[in-house]
Amino acid sequence: MTCIPPHMRERVLPHLDGSAGPERSAIAPSWDETSVPIVRNRAPVINEKAHSFEAQSSEKGGLPLYAKLLLLYAACYATYLLYRQSPYPSNYIAPLSHSFQSECTALLTPTSTTYVDRLSKLVDALNRFEAPAGRIPAAGWIAEPGPSAEYFLGGFSSRDWWLSERPFLISVTPSNADRTKPNITLLTPEFERLRAEGVDLPEQVRPYVTWVSWQEDESPYEKLIGHIKSEVTATGLDGKARSFIFGGLREESRKAGQMARAEAMEISSMAERGAEVSPMAPVAQALQLIRERKDEREIGLLRCANQMTLHAIRHTRRRMHIGITESATRRILEEEMAKTGLVEGDGLVLFGENAALPHGSGTDRVLGVHDLILIDAGGKWGGYVSDITRTFALPKSKIPRSHLDIWETVRRAQYAPYRLLVSSNSTLPPRLAELDVAARKVISDHMFSLTGERPSSNSPDFSVFTHRLGHGIGLEGHEDPYLVQGPLGETKAQPGHVFSLEPGVYIPTSKEGKELKGGSGGISGVGVRLEDCFVITVDEEGRLGGEWLTGPVHAWGEV
Repeated sequence: MTCIPPHMRERVLPHLDGSAGPERSAIAPSWDETSVPIVRNRAPVINEKAHSFEAQSSEKGGLPLYAKLLLLYAACYATYLLYRQSPYPSNYIAPLSHSFQSECTALLTPTSTTYVDRLSKLVDALNRFEAPAGRIPAAGWIAEPGPSAEYFLGGFSSRDWWLSERPFLISVTPSNADRTKPNITLLTPEFERLRAEGVDLPEQVRPYVTWVSWQEDESPYEKLIGHIKSEVTATGLDGKARSFIFGGLREESRKAGQMARAEAMEISSMAERGAEVSPMAPVAQALQLIRERKDEREIGLLRCANQMTLHAIRHTRRRMHIGITESATRRILEEEMAKTGLVEGDGLVLFGENAALPHGSGTDRVLGVHDLILIDAGGKWGGYVSDITRTFALPKSKIPRSHLDIWETVRRAQYAPYRLLVSSNSTLPPRLAELDVAARKVISDHMFSLTGERPSSNSPDFSVFTHRLGHGIGLEGHEDPYLVQGPLGETKAQPGHVFSLEPGVYIPTSKEGKELKGGSGGISGVGVRLEDCFVITVDEEGRLGGEWLTGPVHAWGEV
């Protein structure tokens, strides 16, 4: 006779194996991920044998039978309460610690060499240009105001300067006086010069800046090419620069070469990938890695942003109730993100079948008792962006077992790339596409168990996991590198890479006119995604590892 009520046995008995099991770790759980039950609870492990008895086994002098029955009933009821409540955390949410907040505030102030160091890396990359014999062995870099300018100069972000049809261009070249130092040219429309000079640049950057302006009747491209042509042989245009800027610079370079009866300055776009035979290829590859690989301060800012976002999601969950709308939840989320100090905090809030559209805008749906909740949120701390997704339910929800099975499959899929990384080393790192393969296989295998069908081709299975595994993150919410099968995923995993791991399963209410068959009826109208950001690390022996900036969740009910 067991003390677990019959209607709880399916959920509880798999855990009553009489052993405490391995200790959990927030970064590297030691359990076998392939054998974890669908629903794990955090109640103490109980030996089922210790809570059974035979009525005839009482010894003389022991407790009367009615007393034993009473004690057993009390133990059974206490166990039932533990297992009934354990999938959902209590309403108490620990506040962000004072030390954490102090550290995050300190990170907002760059060091005295932050931008000088970044510019030094940029100049080193530009000096890798393989110039033809007799020409200047250096290249230049040109960008518009935006994330790259903000990264290298500490100013002229998208917030500082909006783009118009009048080019405002930023050029960095190795200085003629000292090829290890930068020469920064800021090209501005003349009538905007005073406003441009008012943009706050760090003191460590200002000594390297030269201002050049152009009048309305002049060509901005001619002005810039004329200013930098004595310093470089070629120029690479930042990948975010607009196409008409690229065209204007290339045409002006061609004209200048014809007038001087010399070779034109090579103008190439860093957005053009795969041009490995180009003399600019070594420059482009080095430039790409500078922003891709985050330093300790950047990782710290990303950690702060993501921890604060998760804190806001937890508080949002606490304030939700059956019957709340998507829009009301979104307002609560924005309030909670603002309380943490995050800037520009917002997110997607999707209930039930609306979550089957990965980036759906919702319908202001009312939360029902059978609905999963998907919240995908992000904000900025010190300019660095967070990105977290949680799929969960409320304590009074009644979620179908088939949907819980999907949630558990997505949880295991999120962890699969980590298992691949920690089995690798920095000498032979995996391609980022391989991380996508690892996660996608977990989901494909689960769907095969339901449908008995596998994709007919060798292409990636996008049937229910409809998007890539993840993306780089930093000053932009989506930036290099990308975790996807195909050309973009050929990048090798490297220490300092920070990216999202966000597998999902999306099954709309009607998919191709039929429902999938699951263990508890048809599966439809469900969307599940789990997302946390992750940074790759390497130890002294060259083994790859990493840090989850939040999460990952280990059991249903965690947020």
